Amino acid sequence: MSGYETLSSRYIFEGRCVRLRVDSVRLPSGLEVEREVVEHCGAVAIVALNNEGEILLVRQFRQAAGKELLEIPAGGIDADETPEQSAYREMQEETGYAPGELKRLGGFYVAPGYDDEFLHLFLATELKPARLTAEDTGEIEIVRVTPQEASELIRKGEIQDAKSIAGILYYLKFEAGHESCPQLP
Repeated sequence: MSGYETLSSRYIFEGRCVRLRVDSVRLPSGLEVEREVVEHCGAVAIVALNNEGEILLVRQFRQAAGKELLEIPAGGIDADETPEQSAYREMQEETGYAPGELKRLGGFYVAPGYDDEFLHLFLATELKPARLTAEDTGEIEIVRVTPQEASELIRKGEIQDAKSIAGILYYLKFEAGHESCPQLP
């Protein structure tokens, strides 16, 4: 769609991995509006399968949600990393395993109405024990579930994290089910 024109931008917050800016935008109709945009460093999420075919989930407290959530391993991309490097690091930090094989499944925008974060989705297999390197791993519990159990956890609302729901369902539909995957960016 064309006809949208950014007239000005100003930053009102700059943090470690996010910045908040306010854009003045002219819509195709000529109306001028303000849009708040969260700029994010980008992230990765990993559907990790152990040698028994179980999906590794992590249970951890999430401040924004105010409770513990059951999620697939994930995290931000550091400035000097590729998404693949970040996926390897996050797997080791959160699960204590390094992927022997890492396959890119695709990716998606997390909340494009206000956030530019693009999340790269990976499948990690042939997992090998690795040293935990993050300082806060004591707060993370590893939960191993079968693909069928993961599907049921989503159905029952016990997995409430969007990236985890998307990642697991993508895996079940296009990888485990061997259907052809759509072309993703």
